[in-house]
Amino acid sequence: MNTILERVNKVCNDVRDSIIEPISFKKLVARTRKIFKSNQFDLLIKLRKEKILGNNEFYVMAYYDAEDDSMGETPIEVNIHYNFQTEEKFQTNQITDFLIQIYDAVVHEYRHQYQSVQRDYEVYSCHEHDPYKEYLGDPDEVDAYAVNIAIELIRTIGHQRALRNLSRISLLSKLRYGPFYCSANLNAYISHYGQDELIRRLAKKVYKHLETLDKRYIFV
Repeated sequence: MNTILERVNKVCNDVRDSIIEPISFKKLVARTRKIFKSNQFDLLIKLRKEKILGNNEFYVMAYYDAEDDSMGETPIEVNIHYNFQTEEKFQTNQITDFLIQIYDAVVHEYRHQYQSVQRDYEVYSCHEHDPYKEYLGDPDEVDAYAVNIAIELIRTIGHQRALRNLSRISLLSKLRYGPFYCSANLNAYISHYGQDELIRRLAKKVYKHLETLDKRYIFV
């Protein structure tokens, strides 16, 4: 995983370093597309306006398609959902929040690509219309979200503190970093599964990634 973390971290830092703020949301997205492309990432970044969102809200979702990947087509699509004028200016904290969401989403989908390549692109499941709990419980998602959870914990409370508290995973899921959970993804898993066996499997994977992920390549 460290190779992809290093590459995605470089892109996000290059985007942020290239900006003389403030920058419009539209230009920020265009800059992000351009720098991902110049770093040979095979992915699409699309905008999707969502009227149900608040005027200042946005979030990032991404998808990996094993069939497209096996046929040599672009396998990853990153969707940025928003509900404001694209000329709205973004300040430093908003730029960083945007890029953290991009980083986390892209890393997650590249983990899915790794899983897919390991089994020769065979598709095990599709969760497009499944309840969220079933989606979270899929073995591929447990594996990919373990990476995201380790990244979130390193980013917010640090590697050593995360390791010390992992044995109390329910309490760890409730820790906050300012107004937000230290790991929103861990909180989602505990909220849906409690102390289920699935959580024990997840914790083992998170522990492994806390030990092996290179902290230098986690975008903050």
